[in-house]
Order: sequence, then structure tokens, then C-alpha cells
Amino acid sequence: MKVIGTISKKLKEKPYIYRIELLDRFEKLLSDKEIVFVRPSTWQDPLENLIFNAKLVKDGKEYHHPVKEKIYSQCWSYEGDSYALWQIYTTKKNDKGEFKRHLGVRITTKLDKLQQISNLNNGDFYYGQVNYLCKYQLEKLPKDLSIIKSLRDTNLNENHLKTLLIKRKSYHYENEVRLIANPIDKLIDKTDNRLCRLKIEPMNFITSVRFDPAMPYKDFKSKKEELIDKFGFRPKQITQSTYFKKNKFVIKL
Repeated sequence: MKVIGTISKKLKEKPYIYRIELLDRFEKLLSDKEIVFVRPSTWQDPLENLIFNAKLVKDGKEYHHPVKEKIYSQCWSYEGDSYALWQIYTTKKNDKGEFKRHLGVRITTKLDKLQQISNLNNGDFYYGQVNYLCKYQLEKLPKDLSIIKSLRDTNLNENHLKTLLIKRKSYHYENEVRLIANPIDKLIDKTDNRLCRLKIEPMNFITSVRFDPAMPYKDFKSKKEELIDKFGFRPKQITQSTYFKKNKFVIKL
């Protein structure tokens, strides 16, 4: 798996990244032995995928860049246990279209284990650390000659991919790392071409599992036993976040 852009000293020294999945999706990941990437056009933030989602004009006409349909991505973080990330990544729309918080699981992997994605799947695969820019920096990008030159190229190039590593500074707390794929057609979901499904070996890919802080302790114990008995995880690999634990401090006046 090839690196795009620059990796910080902090991430190099502690090369672990984390992703929060909904509980049912985590269970499906283990049973299907695959992770799901999405087209960046599905990201909710209107300034995500900043360059390709801009209005492109070529020869006086609006232009849809063909590369947009070839790129798939998945978002991870090098931030450890985070209250904000638990809230954001487990709050999804239910069947009624209402936003609701669901139970989640935080999985951990190591940068060198990402090579497994390239080994088990056909296509081109990359990862890079997101660069958070201020508003005035973002406003300069549509006139950046190197970006304009790269967009004139209809073949996928690294400069196209680097545009996916740009985000507004207000999201800096996410400390995001993005995995990016240009997969062969066979890996694209036949029922929804916005998704591609990549094979992994979960027990080698995942280094640790942390369950949702809102999960009742008895349910956590049951899930932990299931991971140990059914999939072979070691007990020390499985913990539960303590963010929602009750305040037990006592202050004597």
C-alpha cells in the first residue's frame, strides 16, 4: 500500500490507526472478512472531496471528471479513545430517517498491516494523512496551477488522490488518515456501485477491539467471550471505553 503525501512524526512513532464501526457492521466485517470503501461523493460534509465536488468547467461547459467514479475511500483516525468520535461515528439515520445513536466498536490496526489490503485485492491502494487547512488556504485551491494541471488529466494520478487529503481546520480533532482505493471492477458492489468490498484477514488485520462506552457491562462481557471463543481474539485485545462511566469522585467539604 503506497503512502500519499506526508506522514507526521507523531504517527510514525505510534503507527496505530482506529476506526469506529456500528456493532452490526463490525460483526459483518468479521463474518465476511471484508471492509467496505465508499465513493467520496457520499461524504456528508459539502467541502469534503473539495476539488472534485467543485464545479468543473472545460471548454465553457460543465465537466464531470471521469476519475471521480474510480476512487473509493475509508476514513480512520490516529486519535485514540475520543468522546467526540464515539458520538459522531455512531450517530446514523434509522429506517425513519431520524438520526439516532447506535452501539459501536472501535477497531485498531497498524500502518504496516495495511499492506494486507494490497496483497489480498487487485487494484491500486494508498493511504495518507489528512491536511487541515484554514479558510483562506482553501479559497486559494481553485486557482492552484498544479491542481488545475492534474484535473486536465483524465487518467488517475497521485495529485488527484492528494486532493482527498484536504479538509477544513474545524475538523482537526478527528486526526484523520484516509485509505484510498482504485479497485478492479470485480470488487465493486453489484447492487450499489458507490461501494467496493475489499478482502482482509480480520485476525491478522485487527490488533485490538474496544466496545462502545454505552454498552451495558453484561453485554460487553458476552461480546468479549464471543470474540474469544468464535474468532480467537486474546482477552487483552478486547476492552470497553470508559467515557460514559458514572462520576464516582467524592469531594469532602
